[in-house]
Amino acid sequence: MNKSLLFLCLLCLPFVSAYSQVSASWQLIENKFTDAAYHRAELVLKNTSGQKLDAGWKLYFNTAFISVPTEAKDPNLVITHLQGDFYVLEGKSQTPALAAGEEFIVEYKSNGPYLKNSYAPEALIFLKSDGSHFEIKDYKVKTFTTDQFAEMTKGTPLPVPTSERIFSNNQGLTVLPESTLPPFLPTPKSWKYTGQTLKVKNAGLAVVGIPEFTEASKFLLQAIKNGYKPKVNAAEAPVQIRIQKTEGLAEEGYKISISDRKVVISATHSKGAFYGVQSFLALMPAEFWAGTSDELSLPQVEIEDFPAYGYRGFFLDVARNFQPKSQILKVLDMMAFYKLNVFHFNLANDEGWRLEIPGLPELVEFGSRRGFSTDESEFLWPYYGSGADPKNSPSGTGYYTVKEFQEILAYAKARNIEVIPELGVPAHSRAAIRAMEKRYHTLLKAGKTTEALQYRLAEDNDPSKYLSAQNFKGNTMCVCQESTYTFYEKLVTEVKSMYQGAGVELKNWHTGGDEVPRGVWTESPVCKDFLAKNPELKVEDLNDYFRSRAAGILKKNGLEMGGWEEIGQTHVGEAVVPNPKFADQNWRLYAWNAVAGWGGEDMAYRLANAGYPVVICSSANFYFDLAYDWDVNERGHTWSGVTDMYQSWKTVPGKLYLSHDLTIEGKNWNWEEVGKNFTQLTAEGRKNIIGVSGQVWTETIKGPEMLEYYIFPKMLGYIERAWVGDPNWSNAKSEAEMKAQRVQDWNVFANIVGQKEIPRLEKIFGGFNHRIPKPGVMVKDEMIYANVQAPGMIIRYTQDGSEPNQNSPAYTQPIPKKGGEKFRVFTPSGRSGPVQELDWEIIRK
Repeated sequence: MNKSLLFLCLLCLPFVSAYSQVSASWQLIENKFTDAAYHRAELVLKNTSGQKLDAGWKLYFNTAFISVPTEAKDPNLVITHLQGDFYVLEGKSQTPALAAGEEFIVEYKSNGPYLKNSYAPEALIFLKSDGSHFEIKDYKVKTFTTDQFAEMTKGTPLPVPTSERIFSNNQGLTVLPESTLPPFLPTPKSWKYTGQTLKVKNAGLAVVGIPEFTEASKFLLQAIKNGYKPKVNAAEAPVQIRIQKTEGLAEEGYKISISDRKVVISATHSKGAFYGVQSFLALMPAEFWAGTSDELSLPQVEIEDFPAYGYRGFFLDVARNFQPKSQILKVLDMMAFYKLNVFHFNLANDEGWRLEIPGLPELVEFGSRRGFSTDESEFLWPYYGSGADPKNSPSGTGYYTVKEFQEILAYAKARNIEVIPELGVPAHSRAAIRAMEKRYHTLLKAGKTTEALQYRLAEDNDPSKYLSAQNFKGNTMCVCQESTYTFYEKLVTEVKSMYQGAGVELKNWHTGGDEVPRGVWTESPVCKDFLAKNPELKVEDLNDYFRSRAAGILKKNGLEMGGWEEIGQTHVGEAVVPNPKFADQNWRLYAWNAVAGWGGEDMAYRLANAGYPVVICSSANFYFDLAYDWDVNERGHTWSGVTDMYQSWKTVPGKLYLSHDLTIEGKNWNWEEVGKNFTQLTAEGRKNIIGVSGQVWTETIKGPEMLEYYIFPKMLGYIERAWVGDPNWSNAKSEAEMKAQRVQDWNVFANIVGQKEIPRLEKIFGGFNHRIPKPGVMVKDEMIYANVQAPGMIIRYTQDGSEPNQNSPAYTQPIPKKGGEKFRVFTPSGRSGPVQELDWEIIRK
């Protein structure tokens, strides 16, 4: 990962960072949820420089949460959308001069309601009339509480998580004895405790495995060395671990038998041996992962296990916001531990290019860097508030060198993880397009016309007008010129070479292929000429033409093609349907667009029935960049609803209509009524559901800690579905029986999380910054009741207005209401979540 490139930028604007010359504040004025929803807000700028700021200044800012266009109330001001989430506030002629101490008020109105405190404009950059600029560091956003938000949304079905609603959601959860719980997550197919856990202290240990399972043996031995630090006592009988071969188990299946100090892990295939090792490690307590224990815990247990799906994926986008190599390796460790076996690695998008490609240095010299400029000529704009300075932008600037990428590949291979690269085309390609335009103009200026045109992705003077789903213009390659395919083949061959150099076989390639904007290519002179020469094609056929060409390049290189669901879809009028043209090509489709209540929830089944291999990626269940809930302080998107651990856990991949209780708007989702019109999988279609994938897009995620907060613990529900498949409760005969059984099964799962997984997540692989939920609180008959989503976590409270800390009393039973109560959830280690402060006017029953 190279975070700064050493070359002189002659056209960049001067950067002023010594002090902020302007302060700013933002507040919401009006928030309308019904009929034509909108919100109004006010941004106040104050000249704190001590001197006059000349007229003609401009204010740049980021937000993905206002409409295009958004109107300023002052007719002399214009809010101009530049690209993506990047805007500029400017004057129709020019903005006025600001005297020292003067305030300047900007009021604007945007379509759509305001949903989160994190949705306010951010990363304000002030451009002075002399061309210098600075980031406004003194910036305050006036926030509001979730209870206030509940008042705003009255009359709508939006399920705002007030303290009382959280309590209601947590009802049915009780602390269960650890001895009644499954031994770990994902839950094994069968297990039986045969005695009390044996605690072994300062005993020697040996791992023996057959040559076929050498890698699993080495992996286990190293993990034990990292966690178990005995001062070996010769009087203690040693622990003996044997990894042996047994015929007849599934490829990824295994058995574990622990009796006294003897551990036997059995498997038929090396993959099964590896997962048997992971399960043995999962039997270790949280303290083991701190690496300082001289004690080893040996649960006396018999386990037999195998997965429901061969494809158990985790998708991570590092293009929109970057993650360092160290975090990628940590993610791979996490995946292996929880038995996920495919890492879908999104390395390029409109907002960034993150992989060095030999022969095309501009991709990283330009496309991996973000910072402020007025013309985006030397690097990309600072999307998602990544900062004005391209040299100091950890989430905006960064890429992986060939060597670093190969290290990632080798690390994944050692953990039984396939890495599938995604370099999305033809849309979502603005970083590549801009980088290749940089190359084009540089070479053209040097008189190298042929080289300049070789990898060009755009064309001159294409007046086609379009705006992508993420509000980008000019983000789609010209599919009517050969240089686009030359570029694509260059990517494929170079990446394939990287895999070969790492000793890893590249089998599958993800083309992206999603969200090609309407209106693209319609006025393209190059495409008009191309269509004139190919009269059998029309402009609406160009998507399929491109897919066919891309598939040909991949086939030539011995690769299987995959892509988001759109590559296997077509339009019949306004309806989106499976495209029969490519159904026999074995293209792997990633079915993602499943917003509850919008009609596409069964698209995965329709595509599978049509003949496509399908990975279920349901946006309403498995998109972990969605906010945990509608709490105004929970970061994340809401375009497909919200997703917490329960939402991902209750997913039923084989009966997707059972995966929801509410639509995105919060309306009741009736299983019986929805089921009547829901596409049913045919026998062949069921075979085509090859697995599931959890996704993290990073528009709202900045840095490793925030990434970890987004995925844990909500991802644990997905991990359970990926290995176990459909939950047992989904097989009950009636809806009432299913829902009753679901409550019981959820209680077991929630207890495993609270008692076992959360303590381990705080230690394993250096620890994860997991989310700790707010407690549920209800007042009834002058008594206060509280509960928590993961039993095993501790609720502490105060009644004097102070914030609960680790020494505050633990809640164990209802307490009398006095007023001023505050509640907070703690983990056994002492980490704590947000404070739940009661608003008596709102929660009183």
